[in-house]
Amino acid sequence: MAEGVGGSLLSVWSSIILAAPEKHSTFGNIPKIVKQSYFALFICAASDVFAGYSIAKMAHLLAIYPGLLILVPGLMGMRGNIFGSFGAMLGTSLHTGEIALPYRSSPAMRDQVAGAAVRTLILSLMLAMIVKMFSLVAGVEIMGLHHLILVSTLTGILSGTVLLVFTSLMIAESIRKGWDPDNISLPLITAAGDITTIPLLYLSIVIVLALSDTLVAIASLAVIVLSIVAGVYSITAGRPLLARIIRQSVPILVLCAGLNTVGGIFMGFNMELLLSYAAVLMILPVINAEAGNLGGILSSQLTSAYHLGITRLEIWPDGATKRNFLSLIVLSLLLFPTLGLIAETVAIASGLSSPGIWDLVRICLVAGLAATAFAISITYYLTHIFIKVGVDPDNVVIPILCSSMDVLGTGCLILVAHATI
Repeated sequence: MAEGVGGSLLSVWSSIILAAPEKHSTFGNIPKIVKQSYFALFICAASDVFAGYSIAKMAHLLAIYPGLLILVPGLMGMRGNIFGSFGAMLGTSLHTGEIALPYRSSPAMRDQVAGAAVRTLILSLMLAMIVKMFSLVAGVEIMGLHHLILVSTLTGILSGTVLLVFTSLMIAESIRKGWDPDNISLPLITAAGDITTIPLLYLSIVIVLALSDTLVAIASLAVIVLSIVAGVYSITAGRPLLARIIRQSVPILVLCAGLNTVGGIFMGFNMELLLSYAAVLMILPVINAEAGNLGGILSSQLTSAYHLGITRLEIWPDGATKRNFLSLIVLSLLLFPTLGLIAETVAIASGLSSPGIWDLVRICLVAGLAATAFAISITYYLTHIFIKVGVDPDNVVIPILCSSMDVLGTGCLILVAHATI
């Protein structure tokens, strides 16, 4: 039933995305990369505008639950970090023949699914602890640790379940339609995560606050024990791929959670600007997510191309890689001005404050291009470094990139907004 529903939804996208019929990598082919990626990125961006609108409308909730804004970037980033990585690994495995369609129970498939589940559990716990620690250091009031652990974990499990099913179906459908999943997986995964995370966060808060303090404390301790047991089992169970996924990615994901939290605190320090011009707050998730998505597309392409022998990933990019860089710049020039117009339209329709259409479009374009330039540089050299040291880039590059963009994208947007308004 789920597969039928997922297939129906993805069939709708197939009528929108005018993708090439070939099942081979599109590495270095600018027209095909732009054609296959643009609408996936646009769908993601529309969801990010929705996420930004939801955050802008959550001002009353942020006042009731102090410091909640600091948790939001980490929860949204974790979805893309874990399931963007899962989608990249799944796409690479399908490219190389390690996993075939239709999906069957195979060691590689079981370990990749288990890796996503274990990372969701561990990182939800770690994110709550990091947010609590950073909030204390920054002097920001926030809910108690037990409540924070349960809210973070419940949100992670609920949204993780949705994204696990969505990612598996979306990758399979892209292969069946002849698309290169490297071009579309991360934007669509991020879109699904952004759409679901904020509503599920609100639902989790309602559920947790309905519980007694004693029950919350017991449940949070159970989460801690379960996370430790799951992590130890993953490393010691004699499943090499699962152990490698956990060993290579969890330390990076903890670092990413810290970066996401820094982005949240940075937002908190600039709340006067963001609340004065709610339209700017609305495009903040768009800038961060789209720059991360563009870099994620590049990361998936580079890893698949390297495994297929198409590129060697030397210190200086080759011609095909440079064409991939150019395709991302073209996508940015097409995407960000359009998103500025959409954000202005939504702001006018919903009565949110805005600096004006031309200022908003200029902010979106300049900040988006700057963030994309950071994303391209970070992605290429992280992929180069991790391949040279023998670490699978699919496990680590996308998480580091997406979390870095939460800080750098926020910085680009706020600096350009201050200079423009």
